[in-house]
Amino acid sequence: MPSEIRNDDVGIFLARELETILSRSYEVEYADIKYASLLPISSEVGPGADSFTYRVFDKQGSMKVIQDKAQDLPRADVLRKEVTHPVRSLGASFAYTIQETRAAAMVPNMNLEQRRANAVRRAYEEKVQEIAFFGDSPSGMKGFFNNDQVDKIVPDKWFTDAGITTDEMLNLLNEPATRLVNGSNMKEQPNTMLVPYEVYRIISTTPRSSTSDTTVLEFFLRTNPFITAIEPINELEADKSGGELTKDRIVTYDRSPDKLQLHIPQPLEFLPPIRQALEFSVAAHSRIGGLALYYPKSVIVMEED
Repeated sequence: MPSEIRNDDVGIFLARELETILSRSYEVEYADIKYASLLPISSEVGPGADSFTYRVFDKQGSMKVIQDKAQDLPRADVLRKEVTHPVRSLGASFAYTIQETRAAAMVPNMNLEQRRANAVRRAYEEKVQEIAFFGDSPSGMKGFFNNDQVDKIVPDKWFTDAGITTDEMLNLLNEPATRLVNGSNMKEQPNTMLVPYEVYRIISTTPRSSTSDTTVLEFFLRTNPFITAIEPINELEADKSGGELTKDRIVTYDRSPDKLQLHIPQPLEFLPPIRQALEFSVAAHSRIGGLALYYPKSVIVMEED
């Protein structure tokens, strides 16, 4: 149906022709993707591999005081365990018709192919971040939350509880690192903590005391000898995790490639367009192996009660 003619203006113009189309286009904003800055990324595994394996060595044995002619010497040994992770493909595609490209060429800043490619890339980044945290149990890929070797603690208090004091908040923040350090006789020294956005908001805006301008977050980072960075992550908040989480969680870990790595043997690649009649389809492909925790006891998860 043709556009309505304006009777109160220059009548020979269609309404659409009198509209001004802004030259700038606006993209929908999404939650931040942070996995690349929070986790060491490895491409050591080739994209053709179906799995990768690493070895974990554990020393055992003891010394004792013996007599000069003793023969019952305690035996020391090295135990070796192999851990295998699957490598899986990620895929998506987009398409456009010849007519769509013609129509898009008539609109300012309407690069249809690039926008659809960006949509695929966004979907890829979201999926990789999801795997980093939740893994993909049907395919066997591991993340922080589906690795049964990662210890979990459930405190009695939480940051959103009514009447919680700043001392109790600081105790909550200190507990995961303290557990890791004491439980490993100082071998594990975590440096990174990931928290839900609401928790981050609370600790970054709550004063340490009524007479202090220092926030709980600032005080914690200044006094904790191990944690150097606290980052808010959308996936850790129960009501924003897309159903994967029913309660808030906090992850504390050592951000070192010696401790953990997110394996991406093949980053996202776009294959050449394939023409089918009047339509072109473009496939996108990647290979991912999930999160390898070489030292699972260097990670701890704290969950809301």
